[in-house]
Amino acid sequence: MESVFKKSACLLTALALSATIVALPVTADEAHAAEKPYMKKIGVKFDLKKNKAVKSKEKVVGVGNKNLKITVKNYKTAKLKNGKKKTTFTVVYDRSFKPTKKQVHKMNRSYNGTLFGGFWVDVVDYSTGSFDESVMDELGVSVKLSKWKYSKNKKFKDGDGCWVKYPLRAQVKVTITYPASYKGLCLGVGANSYFNPEGSSAYTVNQAHFEGKRPFGKTYMYKKGKTNSHWMRIK
Repeated sequence: MESVFKKSACLLTALALSATIVALPVTADEAHAAEKPYMKKIGVKFDLKKNKAVKSKEKVVGVGNKNLKITVKNYKTAKLKNGKKKTTFTVVYDRSFKPTKKQVHKMNRSYNGTLFGGFWVDVVDYSTGSFDESVMDELGVSVKLSKWKYSKNKKFKDGDGCWVKYPLRAQVKVTITYPASYKGLCLGVGANSYFNPEGSSAYTVNQAHFEGKRPFGKTYMYKKGKTNSHWMRIK
């Protein structure tokens, strides 16, 4: 294992892709009361399609925002005997950003616990923009994610003894079961154009969404990146 020096020297650090997982209806009454579906009202982009890469900007320490490619692959929907459907797919995140020697030095010297803003997968109700597990349990909806898989860390050097390393690809398999008559599910993917360390205000607010306590429009993911996410309907 390679050693890690203190920040007074050239900091050597390895970091896996950070990832936020899934959120998911506030209440049925609120859904029916809305003048228009919540996810349509807040104006996010419904341009996510299977096997078509989309771009989302991710914060890079010491450098700024860089594009991350996200692709939904192996999308399949099957009808089950119990009147439900099962949709499975894999979300793949690819970092095209490969820093120059100058950028490596900036990233190394600016490191303060994270290299990237990270990325996320979100499943919400179209009408409410949230996912209340008690409501979803009553409807018979379940969402499961596999363990995240990462490529080997890629190491970048600056020529002066400083370096950073991180994986260029991550992926997760998602399995969703739901009543065949229910047309309300949405899948969202994106990266963070801000840093989101555990314990920060951004982390706390976003986590409340992932626990079904607030809609997507009340998150940092939306407030600091309204057009930085991509969505699709699951039917």
